Amino acid sequence: YYMDSRVTKVEDFLKTRLLDTLTEQITKVLKVVNSHAPGKKVWLGGVGPAWAGGTNNLSDTYAAGFLWMNTLGMAAMQGIDVVLRHSFFDYGYTHLVDQHFNPLPDYWFSLVFKRLVGPRVLAVRVAGLQRKPRPGRVIRDKLRIYAHCTSFHNHNYVRGSITIYIINLHRSRKKIKLAGTLRNKTVHQYLLQPYGTDGLHARSVQLNGEKLLMVDNETFPELKPQTLRAGKTIAMPPMTIGFYVIRNINAYACRR
Repeated sequence: YYMDSRVTKVEDFLKTRLLDTLTEQITKVLKVVNSHAPGKKVWLGGVGPAWAGGTNNLSDTYAAGFLWMNTLGMAAMQGIDVVLRHSFFDYGYTHLVDQHFNPLPDYWFSLVFKRLVGPRVLAVRVAGLQRKPRPGRVIRDKLRIYAHCTSFHNHNYVRGSITIYIINLHRSRKKIKLAGTLRNKTVHQYLLQPYGTDGLHARSVQLNGEKLLMVDNETFPELKPQTLRAGKTIAMPPMTIGFYVIRNINAYACRR
């Protein structure tokens, strides 16, 4: 998985063209595999913000999470079961912890993802995003919405629950109203935002307003959700990532 030198500042992580590069690469690989080895599983390896290597260590920032979360969502949608992160701790710019082994933003994104997102992918239909492009212009969504069955390993949620995760690349707040069978259901919100005054440059993350810190060398903090009352519109702050668990919806696809 390769990215070129287009990432020179954290704002570049907001570029939809950058996020869509992965889709194009996966499509090309799957076409080759299906032609020469039909049914062969494809894994995505060597993933990590190495494209930012040597450029102000951008992969340590909150902003890098947009690309990382979109990578996981897009890979799952295209049927890739395994995504291998490039490295955990190294001399380069792709690690997930700092020199003192404190988790960096991508580590926290990955932890919340693993806790809440199961392997079964669900189709998402979003009204209000579809626009007709002008001739010669491609419309690229700045609001990325993915849905999975909630992880069966998370015993806080019964089978049948759904996890939606949303990437808001807009510089303004966006409102999302759940419709259909998702309407009037209690939702648990896990909103991840930069901590401190550094904004997209932040190397710390807050979950629902509380800074995420290890309790000790071996103990993760409790990932506490914020409960949104049934029917409440989801309000995504600008340039943030959020996970939303629809509890007790008893979705047929997620019961099995």
